Amino acid sequence: MLDGSLGAARIAVYLTLLAAAGLPFYKWTLGRPSADQPMRAAIVLLAAAGAGASCFWAVASVAAMTGTPVSATSAETVRAVLAATPIGGAMAIRLAALAALAALAVFLPRPSLLTIAGIAALGTSAWVGHAGAGEGWPGTWHRLSDLVHLAAASLWLGALLCFLRDACSGSPDVSALQRFAATGTIVVVLLALTGSANALLIAGPTGWFASSLWTKLIAAKVLLFMAMLALASNNRWRLTPAVAAARPGARRRLAWSLFAETVCGVSVVALVGLAGMLDPAAAP
Repeated sequence: MLDGSLGAARIAVYLTLLAAAGLPFYKWTLGRPSADQPMRAAIVLLAAAGAGASCFWAVASVAAMTGTPVSATSAETVRAVLAATPIGGAMAIRLAALAALAALAVFLPRPSLLTIAGIAALGTSAWVGHAGAGEGWPGTWHRLSDLVHLAAASLWLGALLCFLRDACSGSPDVSALQRFAATGTIVVVLLALTGSANALLIAGPTGWFASSLWTKLIAAKVLLFMAMLALASNNRWRLTPAVAAARPGARRRLAWSLFAETVCGVSVVALVGLAGMLDPAAAP
């Protein structure tokens, strides 16, 4: 059964951490020496939001473990459970990485350094949940696969947010869209490979045939991923050339397509956040 508070916390954590890592990651792929002022401000806000969402996630996780409402969970219980579970270590590393990310955004906004701090914060998600529960070499490979999956997803989301911002301002960056095409292909391949590996490691070779809520959520995620691919392909092969050729209405169509792709991406993150709470074999 899904826990509403924990589900909302997980979704908020994923969205803020993916965006905080993805924005500088995308700028790094462009070879930019420094993040601009609006992005620096956005990263600071995302780091703060990510820290707040992570704290709520920790409390909601403890509440779910102890079977008590979030409002009735005491600070002593939270500290005791965090000290005895991997959540505590993940929280300590995540908050430190987010603090470093915010400080770098203010004082040393190099995309490479910002990306490292952002991925460090995001990567802690691979040490809790399904990936964190694995043991031995399968568990290690699962966490590494999950880390690559999260990093690739952050890059796609960060690029989308930048493209959408430019398109909505009426000045889509056609050259940036064209340059990201090759990188985007690598991202898609990594997401497909690591996503398949993660699903196999979580559910096993026969898990896909189980009639469970987890299976339904992952199936919906795959459908949305395919919709994102279709939208991205249309952007690359039709709408971007149309904008470059200054065809009437092309900018508006590109902005709407990027918006739809971003909505699909956010929906995928939400589904992943919810699926991570479920047993693949449990009946819906």
